[in-house]
Amino acid sequence: MAMRWVLAAMLALGGTAAADTFGGFSSIDAPYLVDQDRLCTPLEVTGGQATGAPKCEKAAADAIAQATIKPGVVQSGAKATYAASATGSTLTITKEGSAVVTWKTLDPIGRVVEVFASPYEDRVAVTFTARVLGKETTRVVAFTIVKTTGRDPSAISPTKPPAGTTVASPVASPVASPVASPKDDPAVTKAVVAARKAAKSKALAAWHAVQALDADHSEARYRIAVLEAAAKHTADSIAALGALANSSRGDAIEWLVEARFDPAFTAIRADARYRAAVGLDRPAATAYERVMGFGGQWEQTGTSCDTPEIRLVVKRDRSVKLNVKSHCNGQVYDVPFRGTWRIDDADHITLIMPTQGQAATAKDEAPCAFKKRGQEDQLHCVVGKDLEFDVLPTRR
Repeated sequence: MAMRWVLAAMLALGGTAAADTFGGFSSIDAPYLVDQDRLCTPLEVTGGQATGAPKCEKAAADAIAQATIKPGVVQSGAKATYAASATGSTLTITKEGSAVVTWKTLDPIGRVVEVFASPYEDRVAVTFTARVLGKETTRVVAFTIVKTTGRDPSAISPTKPPAGTTVASPVASPVASPVASPKDDPAVTKAVVAARKAAKSKALAAWHAVQALDADHSEARYRIAVLEAAAKHTADSIAALGALANSSRGDAIEWLVEARFDPAFTAIRADARYRAAVGLDRPAATAYERVMGFGGQWEQTGTSCDTPEIRLVVKRDRSVKLNVKSHCNGQVYDVPFRGTWRIDDADHITLIMPTQGQAATAKDEAPCAFKKRGQEDQLHCVVGKDLEFDVLPTRR
């Protein structure tokens, strides 16, 4: 029975008893790369258990390029989030000391070689040794720890967290009519400037002083959440994020998206209350989220003499960077653009990239439209008659 399972697994993986190597995680979808030419689907985890073998398929170079593979984060040392151990044929993965995955094979595992987390910490991969056909070889298995937007938008609802969790405050979808912030109030402006410059020991009080003048100030709520998280006051931090999520201020969603990537919240990134507050597991509710929801980085994979490689980076301060790179017959062209961007409506944004030192005109505007590609947004931009491209989001 064990031998039949080994042979079936080998066929499913499309390989032989040669050692496998982990190549990284897709930054735009679920798969991970094994060796240089196989895309594999992580095993689903239900109730802390995973079963079976990963499904892997040989993939052409262009398919692998389109998957936008990024290196995994090696889990070692004091800062490691995940760890793995093996006893007999059972592999156990822990997160910060608590078991999150148990997976059993039909053959004994020799040892765990290395553990990798995806940059977004939603997937984890383990390389381990096993005896196959009488020889020790290295295998790779990966698991989906947390389902994220793009694969299962309903995995965790922002208004209905999983049973057993308690949300600090009701979280509304940030689509209410925006209410302007009193930015012109000199007292608020002065207090914000002071809070940004305050020493670490006085920063929390300084941001509370901003709130005393403007109770719904978006940046103040965000900064307070950061500081409370740093002090390990998780409930207070999440409460501040929950209040921000319920805000009707137009810039509230911008700070919530910022909170999705701030390292200050790394320790609570898997907390359902945090994820509900910042909207990690729900579909984008605003145009801003569609642009910035994965960090504001978009890519198009290039092909020689045909399609240029595109790197588009948009930021919260409304700045934009665009790099167009092409290869053909030994010649390489790498053209950078700089400028700003604006939201036109729910389905359109515009890039404004004037010639350096000159004022922007209508001729410097590049319209972009959101389109659906599977479950993800794709951004189609037209930069003059000679260049148009389709980019997909890359997780920061």
